[in-house]
Amino acid sequence: MLAFFRRIRQQLLSENKFSKYLLYAFGEIILVVIGILIALQINNWNEERKNTQLEKNYLISISTDLENLSLNTQRIYVDQFDEKIENLLFAKKYIEVPFAIVDTLQFINTISKGAASFSGFYLVDDEAYQELVSTGNLRLIRNDSLRKDLSEFYTDMKVQAELSKRYNTEYGNYINAIRPFNNDNPSYVNLYDVNEFLEELKTKKFRQLVDHELTYGYRTRRMAKNVVKNAQKLKERVEEEIK
Repeated sequence: MLAFFRRIRQQLLSENKFSKYLLYAFGEIILVVIGILIALQINNWNEERKNTQLEKNYLISISTDLENLSLNTQRIYVDQFDEKIENLLFAKKYIEVPFAIVDTLQFINTISKGAASFSGFYLVDDEAYQELVSTGNLRLIRNDSLRKDLSEFYTDMKVQAELSKRYNTEYGNYINAIRPFNNDNPSYVNLYDVNEFLEELKTKKFRQLVDHELTYGYRTRRMAKNVVKNAQKLKERVEEEIK
């Protein structure tokens, strides 16, 4: 192609047709510019296609994170806290109106389970979103509303996790101080600890700790339920965007 244009150029120059040569040269420049513009447009299309695929990959990963967050929060902080609160209410019922204990070991173990999960809410599945932010690729999420909602959701999760670290109760430590807990034999309580445990149930301090732990349990379960609900709602929005 270049050889063809070169021959035309040489022919026009040899024939002394300068005006036609200028017109030809101008036409050649236009063709070059058009070629460059076409190349740039193709490059832009390719870049846009890559960004679209990258955005889709990120959204798929975020959807997976939200699914895991929802399932894990339900399992660890809703279901387990349902049981935790039930056991604490059992202890509170006995403290307020003592009843005959049929199985002392089972009774103590039930109350002891109220001490489970007393170190705060800290569960966050946000690897995909954090990668988006750290790499500067958050701009790839073209839906402004979705990008804003993702930012608000994960910021709120971080705030809640930080706040929960400050909210710790003494109930778990208190229970462990009355009776040692052995993972290999969680149901075992020796006779001395049984007697001490039953005596502690009558104290004002134990009653206050149960109420404090219940407050923490209700608060954490409510927060966990909101996380599950909001994660599921956001996951639906992300999946709509993927489609």
